[in-house]
Amino acid sequence: MSVTPYLMVPKATELIAFVENVFDAEILARVPLDSDPERVTHGEARLGDGSLFFADGGADGSQCQELPVEPAHLQLWVTVPDPTATLERATAAGGQVVVPVSEDMGGMGGFIAFGALWWVSTTTP
Repeated sequence: MSVTPYLMVPKATELIAFVENVFDAEILARVPLDSDPERVTHGEARLGDGSLFFADGGADGSQCQELPVEPAHLQLWVTVPDPTATLERATAAGGQVVVPVSEDMGGMGGFIAFGALWWVSTTTP
C-alpha cells in the first residue's frame, strides 16, 4: 500500500516550474482541461523516489472537474489491494463517497473524510 499527496493549486503550471527548478522533478503526466488547455486536471511529478499528484483549483476552492459534493483542497491517492472493500470501510467509518469504484473510472473511487478527498485504486494513474 502507498499514499501519494494530491495538491490543488491556483496555477499548476507554476507548481510544475517550481518542482522542476527546486527539486529537479520529472513531470510524468500533465492532463489539460478540455475547455482550457492551460489548466491541468491531473498531473504527476516524480521527486526522487516519491510522487506528487497535482491539479488546478479555482479561486473559490473549486476543482477543474466538479465532484458531486464540495471538493477538498487536499487530496490523497491511496494504492490499495481492494478499492471496493476500502470504500466500504471508509463509509462505515463516516467517510462520504463522492465517486463509487467503477471500471469507467479505471477501477478507482473516492471519498471525503477529515476535509480531504481520498482516492483509492489498485494502481497509480
